[in-house]
Amino acid sequence: MPVTRRRFLGVAACAVPGALAGARLAAGTNRLNAALIARRNPTCTLVDLEGDCVLRESLDGFRRGLGASSAPFDLANADQMRRANLIVVPGAAPGLANLAPRLRDLAHDGATVIYESGAAYAEADGFGSERRLLARYFGIEIAPPIDLWPMTPGTAFAPYVHYEWPGRVMVRDFSRATPVVGGKGLFARLGEAPVAQRVQVGAGEFIFLGSPLGPHLWSGDREAQTLLEGFVRFCQPA
Repeated sequence: MPVTRRRFLGVAACAVPGALAGARLAAGTNRLNAALIARRNPTCTLVDLEGDCVLRESLDGFRRGLGASSAPFDLANADQMRRANLIVVPGAAPGLANLAPRLRDLAHDGATVIYESGAAYAEADGFGSERRLLARYFGIEIAPPIDLWPMTPGTAFAPYVHYEWPGRVMVRDFSRATPVVGGKGLFARLGEAPVAQRVQVGAGEFIFLGSPLGPHLWSGDREAQTLLEGFVRFCQPA
């Protein structure tokens, strides 16, 4: 039977939405597949030290900050850590004797490890243990934690941490910090006190943060988010 113009236009009108729906379905499937691949091969591992994390709000902050960044990540406990471009250890309690060599090995194999110290919020004997482990495995020397707000007597605001890498940003302090004593690779200061250091370990890097960043990510601080995204970009493969 001959196809009339009216019949042709009617069939075409039905076919176009179907084709568009198919295209949308295919695009959605591609995005889903990409997301699944990213989950199987995350560029970042966020480490939950569970009872040994002394700043739970810091863990929550890094989870929020990484979720807002472009980096797919997974959450693992200390026993589940595996190779990733970026490994973040928030609010770490001192004295984890098995953690330090594991982090050194991961960095040596090419990972960038961000170790956010919780020493300023732990017992004094724990700080001594962390100082020994950092010196032994990473060549980082730290000083006893300091209270920061008294550094600005008579003011109504807290001091800022001035970061020079991976970008120039200022992030508010979190009341206490663990200073670094000299060495190369210093990249953040609170007044005259260095509070962050990066050291080369084999094919990767170990980054020590003596002033907590996670709580500011938890509160939605834009400068803290900018800093985290700078770390993520640094760790992305070329």
